[in-house]
Amino acid sequence: MGEEFVGAGGWGYFAGGLESYARAFRFVEVNAGFYRPIPETFARRWRTRVPPDFTFAVKAFRGVSHVDGLRATGPARAAFAHDVRIAKILRAPFLILETPASLPLEAPQVAGLRDLVGLAAGGLQVGLEARAHRSGPLPKAAQKAMEDLGVLDVVDLSQSAARIANDTVYSRLFGPGPHNVYEFDDDELRAIDRAGQDAVQVAFTFHGVRMYKDAARFVTFRRTGSFPAATSARGLASLDEVLRPDATFPATREALLRDHGWKIVDADEGTRVHASRFLGALSDRTFRSLDEVLAEVDESAVLVKRAPGGETASQTTLH
Repeated sequence: MGEEFVGAGGWGYFAGGLESYARAFRFVEVNAGFYRPIPETFARRWRTRVPPDFTFAVKAFRGVSHVDGLRATGPARAAFAHDVRIAKILRAPFLILETPASLPLEAPQVAGLRDLVGLAAGGLQVGLEARAHRSGPLPKAAQKAMEDLGVLDVVDLSQSAARIANDTVYSRLFGPGPHNVYEFDDDELRAIDRAGQDAVQVAFTFHGVRMYKDAARFVTFRRTGSFPAATSARGLASLDEVLRPDATFPATREALLRDHGWKIVDADEGTRVHASRFLGALSDRTFRSLDEVLAEVDESAVLVKRAPGGETASQTTLH
């Protein structure tokens, strides 16, 4: 892999703000601009608060994609030109457009994309996350336009590969959970890493509810080849640590799997898995307390085996 960027979708929830975030990561996607235009004074201030080698990416204002439907109207052109200026102030190499799932890329959108990309300054790469085409191929006309213009096919590498050949890959990582409620286990992060290995330049932007934790674990893996522990305990004690803060009872097996199965547990010293690996061993009934859950899982054989290549395979059975 060549040059890589690893970070999260903003720093708003990071303790200590942008300065603290920039000590932990060297890349961030600025999502605030999607909801309202970023004042140039804000962008200048942000640039002064981070190290010279810190990299921003800018997400374009939703007025361009969601209000004007990616058409090159006067307001859309003005808004996109403003985002180009913000990217220049931040020295951002990426400007990302996200179209809604209700908007297929048809002739007006293709024409609008061609017009808007013409406003981008030299060296600024425009990416398009076409949510109406998250699975399957892109429409031929849209793909041709993106290839002609060098527009990045922005995908979630945990779900699919980019459909347009480019030396740069840009991924917005959400995982398969609904409403971004997901945390990546070791195997999934390894697979994400492999998916970007052929690119000269690759950006990994984590957007799930545990985006800072996921990004930090991925950074550690890229630097050391190993993943850090997700909790202070192992096995059932790790499951206890993960569930105790917010698991409510009584709760059915189905509810526990739905609400907590996506969380990451340290199965042993070298393996992080989803809590569903443990909770799947429960019988199909209602549990009155967390201690009752742990007692039943304790009576189950939850085996986590490391397969060739570093992946894990688990088998969960009841005694």
